[in-house]
Amino acid sequence: MSFRNSKRIFGAGVSALAAAALMGLATPASATSDSSTWNLPGGDKFQVNAWHCGTYVKACNWTASTKLKGTHPSKAKWIKNRALLQAHGISVSIKISKNPEATLTMKSRSLGQVSLKNTNAKIADTSGQMRPSWTTTFVSTKSCGSAQVTSKIKVSEKCVYAGAA
Repeated sequence: MSFRNSKRIFGAGVSALAAAALMGLATPASATSDSSTWNLPGGDKFQVNAWHCGTYVKACNWTASTKLKGTHPSKAKWIKNRALLQAHGISVSIKISKNPEATLTMKSRSLGQVSLKNTNAKIADTSGQMRPSWTTTFVSTKSCGSAQVTSKIKVSEKCVYAGAA
């Protein structure tokens, strides 16, 4: 093989890799996430988290959680997480999978809501996979948490957002 032919083959390989990257065919290499923590009376903390893959080929894993951190009390009367999973772009759609105990409600072709409410627990976490249409430019995960910690401590819904601004 001459130098000229090997240069063509190398150039074609680089072009194919660049095209794959532009089409979103790169392997998962990073993640997009957000997390916030709020102080509660008595010293406990309330945390809401959102995470999803940074790059994907056909599917993107996601996780959303609401946590009570501390021991006063060790468990909330109830704790809830509501995750909004969305595909962004022109004429996009999304398919969503989730853990069996959670509830999925499709709000539109490109937006789904997954909810989970646990009683006598310190965590409500949901996870699954997003399968956005090929026209999707990016996906986002908005995770919202609320809780009735004790009869006197109620946490109104607090949200975090993972995705492009």
